[in-house]
Amino acid sequence: MNTRRTHTPTALAAAAALTATLTGCNASADARPTETIGRCTECTVAPTPTPTSTTLDAAAQEKADRAAAEVVWRKFSDLIFTLESVPVAQVDAAIDAVSVEPMASHMREVNADYRLNGKVGYGVVVSYITWTQPIDSKSTAALNDCQDGSQAGIRDAKTGNKVSVGTVNTPMTGTLVRTNQGWKVKSAALVQGASCTTGE
Repeated sequence: MNTRRTHTPTALAAAAALTATLTGCNASADARPTETIGRCTECTVAPTPTPTSTTLDAAAQEKADRAAAEVVWRKFSDLIFTLESVPVAQVDAAIDAVSVEPMASHMREVNADYRLNGKVGYGVVVSYITWTQPIDSKSTAALNDCQDGSQAGIRDAKTGNKVSVGTVNTPMTGTLVRTNQGWKVKSAALVQGASCTTGE
């Protein structure tokens, strides 16, 4: 399943900066009375199994988990280069809302660097999220994101000059963990030396 989402600013440059660095069991009982000379000596009638919706429930849970994880991934991607506009006193709360360690520390380091050196994000990244493995109700989720960041990057806050520009068809991976507050990003990585096709 591909989901297309446009967000600002570039998640591609953000991740590069940050990370250079169901089961269902249906037991069928075949209980037949034991007969001796036409007489039933043990007549046990097995109860009729009640149909369950385990498979449907699992599919619904998978869909919900993926949707929730994608929402957080996108919030994380958006936050990378908008942290500079967040009041300093609220930065930690904003980071903790979408990430856990070690990503939270990376975000703080990048934000501190941007504020110190006057860097800000610009442009729009087109993101296509795909899933190559199911979550299966586990506490960890791994997604792939093929991004077109060719119209986005980093610029100098004072001059407006571009410091970096993203690229098209850039593959990224993300790992999220389930917490009491919902899904949060644990890691994000730009897949070095690889490419991908957006929309597939």
